[in-house]
Amino acid sequence: MGLFDWLTGKREEPEEAAEEMPARGSKPFKISHKFSPLRLKAHKDSKLAMNITVRNTSGSKQLVSVDVEVPKGNRIGFDVASSQKHHEERMGELAPGATKCFSVNVHGGNLTKPGEVPVKITAYAHYLNYNKVLEQTAKMVTLRVI
Repeated sequence: MGLFDWLTGKREEPEEAAEEMPARGSKPFKISHKFSPLRLKAHKDSKLAMNITVRNTSGSKQLVSVDVEVPKGNRIGFDVASSQKHHEERMGELAPGATKCFSVNVHGGNLTKPGEVPVKITAYAHYLNYNKVLEQTAKMVTLRVI
């Protein structure tokens, strides 16, 4: 664009670049989940599968990892002894608009009390390797224990 092109009405429209780039403040991922079975049994050794789906809503390829966390005060965890409260899944590169799924087992035991347990799911976009984080999207879900 020349110096005086604005006087003659000549204009370059950057519409294509605007469609590729997501709006500022938008989330780079869409996170969805599903429990199978729907609830965890209280006061029994039981487990359920938490199926997590991550969709890349940004306009570029992303290196993705997902963290799943349960609070420390509960007798619920990602292993049989319910001592592991954090699970990380490295999903690799995710193309724009692509979706990846994975499953995490959530275990309860004899000391698991009935109620609702918050579970935090966080998806991270990394730069070059898994040590550097560009963006993140978090979602809080509730796990019912009956």
